[in-house]
Amino acid sequence: MKKLTFVSLEPRNAGFTAFVPMENLASVDDDPELLLRAVSTTYARYIGLMRSLKADTDNLRKKHIPIPARKVWELGDIIFDLRRELSQQAFELDGLYDHLVRDLGVKRKWLEKVIIFRRYLPRKAIIPESLPWGRCEKSTRKVAESLREAYIVDSET
Repeated sequence: MKKLTFVSLEPRNAGFTAFVPMENLASVDDDPELLLRAVSTTYARYIGLMRSLKADTDNLRKKHIPIPARKVWELGDIIFDLRRELSQQAFELDGLYDHLVRDLGVKRKWLEKVIIFRRYLPRKAIIPESLPWGRCEKSTRKVAESLREAYIVDSET
């Protein structure tokens, strides 16, 4: 298993610039500049997807339409995909929550709930289409666990 290098990304112009400790670059076989550019591109692409989804939820909120829990799960899933893709590039975000709070303009507590919801529900199909996020926000882990348990029971019968 590869050791992951912590990377930090800072907003620059229309994208992001990646930074890693110099001692970590010494052991890299590939061109460090290309690697860091690839990480920056990956991060920018995922932030774009997350911002788009966040804009959708903000529009629903402005119209006083309940936000579907599935939409929030999708945001969490994109975060999981980002972590997975960075890991495949042998990198890990140094301060995941700090980066996402800054780049998405959300509160840390809300982001933590989104990630908890996704962590406990590996498949979107587990979430009823009619379930609003407001019902999940207060006791996120408990709601997710009960949804998962109900899904397991239903699939066994």
